[in-house]
Amino acid sequence: MALSKQAWCGGWVVSVLLMGLQASAAVPEALISRFVADTGFNGVIVVATDEGLVHQGAYGHADIEAGTPTAFATRYQLGSISKYVASLVVLRLVDEGTLSLTRPISEYLPDLRGDVGSRVTLHHLLAHTSGVPNDVIAAFRKDRDVAKVELSTATAVERYASGALQFEPGSRFDYSHSNWILVRAIIERASGRSYEENVQRLLHPLKLRGMGTFAGDFGSVSGGAVGYASLRPEPKRASTPTPAFMACAGGMFGTAADLLTLTRAVHGGQLLSRDSVQRLGTPYTHEDGVGYAYGGHVRTLKLGGKDEVVSWLSGSNGPFKTRVSRVLSSGLTVILMSNTTADLGRMGALTEDLLHGLSGEAGAGR
Repeated sequence: MALSKQAWCGGWVVSVLLMGLQASAAVPEALISRFVADTGFNGVIVVATDEGLVHQGAYGHADIEAGTPTAFATRYQLGSISKYVASLVVLRLVDEGTLSLTRPISEYLPDLRGDVGSRVTLHHLLAHTSGVPNDVIAAFRKDRDVAKVELSTATAVERYASGALQFEPGSRFDYSHSNWILVRAIIERASGRSYEENVQRLLHPLKLRGMGTFAGDFGSVSGGAVGYASLRPEPKRASTPTPAFMACAGGMFGTAADLLTLTRAVHGGQLLSRDSVQRLGTPYTHEDGVGYAYGGHVRTLKLGGKDEVVSWLSGSNGPFKTRVSRVLSSGLTVILMSNTTADLGRMGALTEDLLHGLSGEAGAGR
């Protein structure tokens, strides 16, 4: 195993060549160097297997005005990867017998309107096939200050997750954030603990000290990166507050190291039963060739001449963008996190190129 360390773009890079990968260490270095140069990427990039790191790079600044460089301990908003964490919380409670994925949610929320609660299940909510209208995002778009209002979980359900069903549950996919208000309410009612307490209960055994929930302005999170809408001609800060009642949908923060530890623990059987891990990798609907499982997407890519299932998670909240991709059979993982309105499409393209290159395929880097 060879180790190199070099200065790079206001941050630093560690590269490790692990035996067992078909490609040389030049593959991630060449692809990542070009990506950073072409895009002006500001953030963290990690490539790893379950055996160790292939590449770990910190680029640019966590706080430009203060001159604080990006570091591997920098905390970023996770956006919709919060839905993946919420799915883990639910599946842990399913494994413990506290929740059921297939029983009507009226068993947990008896005050919910009957024509919804009697027909919708937790499975429908996690897979975005419930038919519950996306009323909370409609409210945000009408009045941005809605995100600054703190509501109890019960009030949030009444206000933003009690609309009439738009279609028969299970019949089609519709990405509704209001699903996750109901998920929070169900977790809290069934467990007798706040959602935040359930998250800490899940994460504490892994000692993920850089990961947790936040509410309101992300600036209150110690060690958190500052979000920027743009960097030129002058840095322009951007802030997207997240109310506590949206914690399941977008209220998580974390570091790249914590995300790597979490994905390893999930797929290594440390947190969930084998059945629950399998559910995380099972696509229940398909949109534009991409499957949606619980809390995130699943793709099939041709890697090393074989069809490989890849967990394909993405998160976006204002300027914060995150991608976490893991080849389920091998554990090869790519994580990108940025605080400067990076292009998720280009982040995804780099991820694919890295996965192809490290699978020994020629022509990586489109």
